[in-house]
Amino acid sequence: MEIGALLKRGFAVWWRYKVLWGLGILLALVGRSGYGLTIDFGVSDPGQPPDEAMSRLLLAFIPDDLTPETVTGWVLSLGLVLLVGWLVMLFVGSIVEGAAIVQTDLLDQRGQFDLSNSFAAGVSRMVPLALMDLLLALPGLVVGIGILVAFGAVVTSVLTMASVGPSASMLEPWVLTIVALMICLAIPIGLWSLFLAVFRPLAARACVLEGQGPVASIKRGWQVLRRNLGQAVVVWLVTVGIGLVYSLPVGAIAGALLVATGANPLTSFGAWVIITVLFNVIFAIILGGLLASLDVALWTVGYRQWTMAAPAMQQVYAPVWGR
Repeated sequence: MEIGALLKRGFAVWWRYKVLWGLGILLALVGRSGYGLTIDFGVSDPGQPPDEAMSRLLLAFIPDDLTPETVTGWVLSLGLVLLVGWLVMLFVGSIVEGAAIVQTDLLDQRGQFDLSNSFAAGVSRMVPLALMDLLLALPGLVVGIGILVAFGAVVTSVLTMASVGPSASMLEPWVLTIVALMICLAIPIGLWSLFLAVFRPLAARACVLEGQGPVASIKRGWQVLRRNLGQAVVVWLVTVGIGLVYSLPVGAIAGALLVATGANPLTSFGAWVIITVLFNVIFAIILGGLLASLDVALWTVGYRQWTMAAPAMQQVYAPVWGR
């Protein structure tokens, strides 16, 4: 299928079957949207600049006897909490994403709505899909740990040198070296993220639609990507364009609200809560979810077309229904 016809079909499936929009909103709620933009507009006491209020709030939580060992413990604890939260969202998100892929494929191929069995299929593919994501996340996770360790080293070095009263000439080169290392570590994460943006949707559909295991899904996704690199990149560019169209006006609205609330020292806590919640619900969850469902439709229709002639392509989720 030509890329133009493929994109037209993906948009048609998304527009015709509104149930996919609800699945997209669920994806946004579990952090699988890719289009979410959350904003905390902040609040200040009457007559007090927002920056000063925030500084006082942060300083209130910093003990006077802060030591490098304490900072290290905080950093490690924060890393552990983030890791556990990420794992929970990984498995929950795998269920929702699997259900969205199966339901989109059913509607595209058969015009069939079967939400309960789509979620049953999502549950059945939860572990393989989550393990596949863990494998794909390992390079970024290793580099991310390196950045976290480097950040902890910066804070520890500053506290240690400050306690012994070193000169600025001793402190600055060491801190700059660690910051440069953090930047160098961030570059491969960026490149890996760009690759995953094109590759992961294919591997995920190999896992969900073909019943592949974690490693086999990665191999299958790479095979499909190599054979259809041009069209896959075009689909990715379309999703990037959609993200830009979404981000520019939303960013402008967010900026205007930030300026309005920040410039008004009388902004009450209630107004801050209402503005923040409404903005995030409307733009990050609802609108972001609608665009997430379009993303799922484009990649699922594309994957089906790219693999339709391949013998390995099977509807492996059928046994979940008991039919």
